[in-house]
Amino acid sequence: MTFRKIVLLCLLLSFDALLYAQEDGQYKLSISFSSIQNTGNTMKSTEYRVSGISEAGKEEYHHWNTGKLKEDHYIDAPSPIIWLINTNSYKRPYKLLFWGKRSWTKVFGTDSREGSNELTLDKDVPYVKVVASRGNDGEDFFPSLRTTVTIEIIPLSINIHYFTDKGQGTASSLNLLPDNDVITLKVTKGFVESTYKWQYQIIGESTWHDMPNNVSYSEGKSVVTFKGTDLYARSVFNELVREGKNILFRINAITDETRNEADYKKIILTPTYSAPHILSHDITLEQCHQSGDASLRVFLDRALWPGEALAVFKTGGTGSNIDALDSENSFRINNLAAGTYTFQLRGTHSNGQNTYRETSKHILNVTINERPAITHSFTQKNISCFSGHDGEITLAASGGTGNFTATLTDAGGSVVQTQTFNTGNVSFKRLSAGNYTLRVQDSNGCVAKTSSGEELIHQVVLTEPNEAVSITEKSKTSPLAYQSSDGAIQIAVSGGTPSASGYAVRFVRKSDGQVFTPTDSHSDGSQYIYTLRNIPRGEYTAIAEDMRFALLGNEDKQDPCGCHAQLAITLSAPPLLTVDVEETHFISCHGDSDGELTAHGKGGKPIISAQLPYTYTWYKISGSTKEQLPLQIDSVAHNLSTGQYQVKITDSNGISVESAVFELKQPDLLSLSFTTRPPSCSGGAGLISTTVTGGTAPYTYEWNKEGATEANLTINEAGSFFVRVVDSRGCSITGNVEVTTPEAISIKPTITNPTCYGADNGAISLELSGGTAPYTIHWEDDNTLSTSNREHLKAGEYVAVISDQAGCSLHYRVVLEQPEKMTVKLSSGFTLCHEQSRKITAIPSEENVTYQWLHDGQALTETGKELTVSKAGHYRVVVTNENGCTATAEVEIKASNTELPLDITIPSSVTAGSPIHAVNISRIRADKLEWSLPDNAVITSKSNESVVFTIPIPGIYEVILTGYLGDCSTVVSQRLEVLGEGGVVLPDGKGDAIKQFLVSPNPTTGDFKVYVELKEPRDFTLRLLSPTSVEMDKKEIKNIQKHTFEYELRGDTEGVFKVELSVGNEKSTLRITKKRK
Repeated sequence: MTFRKIVLLCLLLSFDALLYAQEDGQYKLSISFSSIQNTGNTMKSTEYRVSGISEAGKEEYHHWNTGKLKEDHYIDAPSPIIWLINTNSYKRPYKLLFWGKRSWTKVFGTDSREGSNELTLDKDVPYVKVVASRGNDGEDFFPSLRTTVTIEIIPLSINIHYFTDKGQGTASSLNLLPDNDVITLKVTKGFVESTYKWQYQIIGESTWHDMPNNVSYSEGKSVVTFKGTDLYARSVFNELVREGKNILFRINAITDETRNEADYKKIILTPTYSAPHILSHDITLEQCHQSGDASLRVFLDRALWPGEALAVFKTGGTGSNIDALDSENSFRINNLAAGTYTFQLRGTHSNGQNTYRETSKHILNVTINERPAITHSFTQKNISCFSGHDGEITLAASGGTGNFTATLTDAGGSVVQTQTFNTGNVSFKRLSAGNYTLRVQDSNGCVAKTSSGEELIHQVVLTEPNEAVSITEKSKTSPLAYQSSDGAIQIAVSGGTPSASGYAVRFVRKSDGQVFTPTDSHSDGSQYIYTLRNIPRGEYTAIAEDMRFALLGNEDKQDPCGCHAQLAITLSAPPLLTVDVEETHFISCHGDSDGELTAHGKGGKPIISAQLPYTYTWYKISGSTKEQLPLQIDSVAHNLSTGQYQVKITDSNGISVESAVFELKQPDLLSLSFTTRPPSCSGGAGLISTTVTGGTAPYTYEWNKEGATEANLTINEAGSFFVRVVDSRGCSITGNVEVTTPEAISIKPTITNPTCYGADNGAISLELSGGTAPYTIHWEDDNTLSTSNREHLKAGEYVAVISDQAGCSLHYRVVLEQPEKMTVKLSSGFTLCHEQSRKITAIPSEENVTYQWLHDGQALTETGKELTVSKAGHYRVVVTNENGCTATAEVEIKASNTELPLDITIPSSVTAGSPIHAVNISRIRADKLEWSLPDNAVITSKSNESVVFTIPIPGIYEVILTGYLGDCSTVVSQRLEVLGEGGVVLPDGKGDAIKQFLVSPNPTTGDFKVYVELKEPRDFTLRLLSPTSVEMDKKEIKNIQKHTFEYELRGDTEGVFKVELSVGNEKSTLRITKKRK
């Protein structure tokens, strides 16, 4: 009784599941037993259990027991076990387990024995029915109990449902089989695949056909998708449609519900044709906003067949017939407003039957966008300057077709400009002051409307300032001195459009282009007063610009421009104050104080009210001491001793100037020396010769020998002699000399070797003494020479034979040394590119030489070891050392018309070991580029565009780039200073926006370039600062990543300038040195 209740509950639960889950199937498991025979001894009791093994695991089906059972007796079979199994639970058993236990009475107590057996079932067949009395091992299912078991596993029910297309959505009752669109049949799922044997037949025929291989299965073949022509040839299918025959479909499988083939569930489908498919569509918007004349053009996949009718239906609306298709199998739906639509095709074929139209290809979902309403507005920019032409009207338009025509007319109705443009902005430029009318329409002729429905037309009035900017000179104050900077200029500026602080005013000095900003300014009624103070003499141009001038384009800044004015002003100064010193009386004798100096002053502003034009202050300079001479206050200083003197003069403006130091010299101290030749023993006369130095020649002589007044005195005997010498200024000196007997000849040679290799400028001078003068001399290499001094000698050996008057003689040998030969080498020849220059370098074998360069025989002004050449020709260098020795070298330079301008940029200074970026900023691509770096450079990366390297040792280096194009070459070089740690100004900020910041060349004589490269486009500021940190130039750059800026430093000012780069909070400063040309 309990077993039956369990089965009924399972049936109720299964039926409830079918109500809500028709898609999943169920198996019905039935297990029944015959009467059970006890083949063993009498049992006190028995116990039985039946279970199943499936993919889901083990499940017990039934468990029961009995009382006493005698040997060979039978008991009634238990009620059949009925078990419903959902296919999605995977509990269909592929094996049954049987277990039994028997108990019997013994003399003392009871005993029992239990055992089990199993039976394997085929799990891949759709229907199982097994009748067996033994298990897999050939034994009874239960120990010592014999019975026959009947097992059946059968699908409970299989139902068929019809779906359109590929089976999406819910089941349909349409039951049409189209020729060219698929439909889907679905049956209860979850059974083994062999269950689903699909078959079909034409109603009225007796033969069932299996589905062909070209249909599509899914869900373990419980779902089949196909179209009519998958089952029948086109001709057969057409015949079925014409004859109105239907087709039956079934699953050829037994179920618990339909155990007879005649009762299998079937579904009837009616063959029909597919309506044409929608391939694509084109949308034509409304001509104007809300004009309601939009249209659709719908393209189909085929033409209409004879007798076929087609209509299109709008969801929520009526349908309309499609009378015919055009040559592209399309039709048009007209007079549509903007909105979202769903259209469906419906039709019939020649026998009046509906065509199939249940796929997405028969439905068109489309949204027709609204043609936007035209809107437009304008902004205006009034004329910046009086009588200017930079007025501008900017029109912003949108909507419509997006393609617009705008017409601007003047007050007289004449067309000023016509512009065509797309959605966005367009500007009417170069307009003068006046009244204008602006009209707009799109390419369909549609216009914007006002709230009252009228066309929107703009009236624009452009204005300008009442008068132009003007400058008048108020006053000027001349500098006190020719070179002083204490002058001043004052101007008044009015007109134009001043800012709250007035005008942008600057003064430009014509001589060098230096720009000065006003020292102070203030407003005075309708004008502003600007004063420039502390300036030197010169011609200046005062320039004033109002607040609108900076915003003008270059074209509008040209004169005449009402936002700009300039005035030429000349500021004069007294002539240059100078003073020279002249010696007007010499110092007579050494140690005297009778010298006289005269100061000659000129220029400045002389003192008119005094006897002298200037005041005079005299100084005597001794080493580092400068002593004023208080008694010398005139232009002439008297009674001066030898020394260095200087005078200072002061004009009426209090401007002073000092002369150069003047050295007042005295004669050298008179000195007297003698040379003597004693008389010979053979009676020859002797000679006393005097040598006088110092004093002031000519000299006069007075000897202690009567009548002797010459510099030399002839004597005939030895003795003591006296002479007084007087110079031209009366200074005198006396001396005496003792003449003694002769002695041996003594020679003191002075030897001058030839200064150059192979030269003949050697010299020998022999100073003879001793013996008995005079001497006779001859030379072994030239017997005709009898002088002790020889010149114009080449290197070699020379021997002199010397004899005195007493007959004594000797041979004296002198050797002149040959110097090393000096040489010079020149760089190899090359071909210059068009308008380019290169250096050729002379390499001499000696240092401390001078250079002379010649081009085609003509002397050049260059005197250094390098010559920059820009012309073809024959170049020659002559090198001369300190001794006047020369060496020459020559080279031939050619020129080409090929253009190859090169330029590079590198940092002027870097820290040793830090990365150095050298960048090729040339604009012409060469055939070949060669970087030449210092020997100790360590290259990180190198390309034609740049080279990155490091140099570990501080010093001055040169980076060279050589370019070759065709038959010519160009060389460019840059100087690089590598400093120790801390020697380079690094970025002030901590950011990393700056990638490269370089200045070249450095040092410069005026022109240089600044290369800026950021890591991404950014706004930045570039400032040029003077040596005193005064801002000379400022550039505000917008959204640029890299650029090269060119600068020119005019004038003679030398020093270290700065270039400062600011990117956000990051700042970097480079120094550049300017030298005179």
